[in-house]
Amino acid sequence: MRILIPLIIVLALLLASCSTETKTSKVVEVQKPAVQAESPGAQKIACYSDADCGVRRAENTYCFQDNPVGDLYEWRCSNPGTAQASCEELHKKGPIASCGDTYFCYKGECVKYADCNDSDGLDYEVQGKVTTNDFAVKEDYCKNSGELAEYYCSSDERAFVQTKACKCEHGACIG
Repeated sequence: MRILIPLIIVLALLLASCSTETKTSKVVEVQKPAVQAESPGAQKIACYSDADCGVRRAENTYCFQDNPVGDLYEWRCSNPGTAQASCEELHKKGPIASCGDTYFCYKGECVKYADCNDSDGLDYEVQGKVTTNDFAVKEDYCKNSGELAEYYCSSDERAFVQTKACKCEHGACIG
């Protein structure tokens, strides 16, 4: 009986290891046909152009000297349309765009000058307000009792200030 129990345990371990090997070999056999089904000529081409790789994005943006600055991530397709094609993400830190004359930098983006609204036009005798699409409100004011600062919208819808010598009270020329 003392010999029988260890013998049963050894047999049980041998049977368990045999069944594990069988299961393992079955798993390998199931996976093999899937790998063999792929042929060398059926390789998928990763990209044909930069547009196939990803979308350009900017992060951590802010305005510096009227231009957006931050981290710019762009995708490039190397060897487009070939089996060696691959996508690569490029990272640029610093200036990411130049706004030019018809745009201004607002919250790290170039925004078109537009929607400049002036409540009084270029009228020195009426205190007015200019509101721009960057949400700035600029109000005509007296720089001193003898000089007016008059805000107005230009033809390209940008806000400017012009000074005029006059007797000034409450943001308007009087008398």
